[in-house]
Amino acid sequence: MPKLHPFPALFAGLVAGLLLLITSQFLISMTHLQVINERGHSTDKLRVALLLEGPTYDQGWNSSALESMKELQKRFGFSLEIANNLKPDQLKAAATKYASNDFDLVLGHGVIFSDPFTQVAQSYPNTRFVSFNGEAPYPNQTTIRYDMKPAGYLVGILAAKMSRSGKVGYLLVDKPPEFAQVNGFLEGVKKASPHTNVIIGKVPDFNDIENAVRTTQEMIAQGVDVIYTTGDSFNLEVITEAQRSKVYTIGYIADQRYIAPDYVLASMVQDVRQCYRTIMEQFTQNKLPSGKVMYGLGEGVNQLRLFGPMVPQKIREEIDRELKLLLQHPVSFGG
Repeated sequence: MPKLHPFPALFAGLVAGLLLLITSQFLISMTHLQVINERGHSTDKLRVALLLEGPTYDQGWNSSALESMKELQKRFGFSLEIANNLKPDQLKAAATKYASNDFDLVLGHGVIFSDPFTQVAQSYPNTRFVSFNGEAPYPNQTTIRYDMKPAGYLVGILAAKMSRSGKVGYLLVDKPPEFAQVNGFLEGVKKASPHTNVIIGKVPDFNDIENAVRTTQEMIAQGVDVIYTTGDSFNLEVITEAQRSKVYTIGYIADQRYIAPDYVLASMVQDVRQCYRTIMEQFTQNKLPSGKVMYGLGEGVNQLRLFGPMVPQKIREEIDRELKLLLQHPVSFGG
């Protein structure tokens, strides 16, 4: 009987085991690819860029975006790069930089990013570009729009009801997407108090703090005792300046009552987290619509809330009734 040699038998066993392992790993990989194809993008490799035109510490529009994306990063596990304090002449280059480096999603947090994204979108069809309040003509573009006229209407009612001088102010950036909310504000003031005067102050840029503070001072000098400020990056300084003159303000984007608890009546909150949460959920499932997407009071994205103690219960109830009427008869005004 021939003598058995253990090494050839052992070698054959190892080869068989390796083949089995390779086959198993291949089947697992194919299953993983199938899941990715069914669910959308593989978020463990997803690359996202957030572009901001202002600072990340404004306690408003920009900081809300940053906090939202940091929170969502923990949930979805994507890589995230931030570019802030971008000037208008830097936007196209920033969008091109991230798209050319194979970023899956480039978020431009504002209307100012719409045109630069349109200029580069066709050249990078595998990158999705998302901006706010602008246009989105290409299939790999989305623009989120807030239905701001009804929001302005509610704020106008609050401002008129809380004014003692019969003069209220509205401080805004002089750009077309802002005008729908102004019109709503004027209608709300007229509804609540037909004889109340509205003084509108305009500044050219969301980050123009110097002109915003100067315009605030001018409105106060004209007798305004309630100011609605929608400047995102300069709200902190405007509210602080108004407090010095004991003038009420109404915040914007985030709850800004903490800045001047005795003088901020409320804030028209835009739930940026909910907005970005929807964007990321839809994008990772390949369900993010192209073109214009509208959010407003009905979706809970806009909310006039967090009233200060100086706002009487009667006025709160009146605003709540007006909100219910708006929700019963929803109309998209644009914004």
